Amino acid sequence: MIPRRDRDVRRIAIFFALVVTLTGCGVPGAPLPPSLDIPKFVGDLKAVRKGDTVTLTWTTPTETTDGELVKKPGKMLVQRALTSGQGSELKFQTISEVTLEPTLKKERGEEATAKDTLSNSLRSGDVEFAVYTVLAQNRNGKSSGLPNRISVPLMPSLAPPKNVSARPVPTGVMISWEEVPPPASNSQLQTQQSYKLMRRLIGANDAVPVKQFNLVDHQKDFTDTGIEWEKSYQYWITPVTQWQADKRKGEMEGDDSNAVEILAHDTFPPAVPSGLQAVFSSVPPNSFIDLTWTPNDEPDLAGYNVYRRSENTPPARVNTELVKTPRFPDPGIQPRMKYFYSVTAVDVRGNESAKSEETSETVPKD
Repeated sequence: MIPRRDRDVRRIAIFFALVVTLTGCGVPGAPLPPSLDIPKFVGDLKAVRKGDTVTLTWTTPTETTDGELVKKPGKMLVQRALTSGQGSELKFQTISEVTLEPTLKKERGEEATAKDTLSNSLRSGDVEFAVYTVLAQNRNGKSSGLPNRISVPLMPSLAPPKNVSARPVPTGVMISWEEVPPPASNSQLQTQQSYKLMRRLIGANDAVPVKQFNLVDHQKDFTDTGIEWEKSYQYWITPVTQWQADKRKGEMEGDDSNAVEILAHDTFPPAVPSGLQAVFSSVPPNSFIDLTWTPNDEPDLAGYNVYRRSENTPPARVNTELVKTPRFPDPGIQPRMKYFYSVTAVDVRGNESAKSEETSETVPKD
């Protein structure tokens, strides 16, 4: 006979065993339907037109409409429609096809790219815009949702200027060019055309815009003062057309001009100093001729040289180091002598100006 205490312990153990067993047995639900493997739509299509080439970029879908990974290859159809304005019926045609590859893990898709070259006939008719879209399909040709659309204006692009050249000048680099007349167009779009001057430091990856000129001003040269001497640069000009149609507006670039490379080599001396004056001064036991002049204002000025001569002798430099201020006391004088002085300016690259106008002073006999 089992003691009562042992019987109670056994009943508690059997109770917990039943609870665990019932908890682990789930009630089977309805089977989930298989994935249709339809990729999500493309919603970030972008288009840039440069000259007669339109570059399209978008993010490749990696998931299906039911949240699964794209497991089987599909395709992305790049489509284009032509329109004369808002409200027109769009008839899309496939112009190229990009493979949609299966996805192994959940992550942002890679950037896909396609290009479309606008023919002359496409740009010369009554249509004002090309409308692009990218349709993502599975292997059975099924797609979901409406992808976003992007419009590109179809007016003729502005041709680049000819014979772009560059040369150093005292204040920087001067770029010159020959203007090309804008093309004839029957487009109804409002347009404003300009040239954008671009500069790239040789060895750098990125270019920077220097200046933009309206074509109506007919400017044919520009001096770039934002350079550093003794560095090499590359310059070119990009035509730009700003357009507007009702509330829509944008900017379109033409083909770049020829690129020119130049070493910004400074061979230009500072301006000749002016206002030179010489005055004899005597503060016992020292006597000297005190020279003063108007300071130069060049930002790259390094200092001045002082030249002295007596009658019938050539000028000789009297300072051992560059004079940093527009004043120089000359103690190397003799009584009863007449001295002639001139001054030059020197920049940080050693370019020296011509000599200033001479001034003279006579030392008293005592």
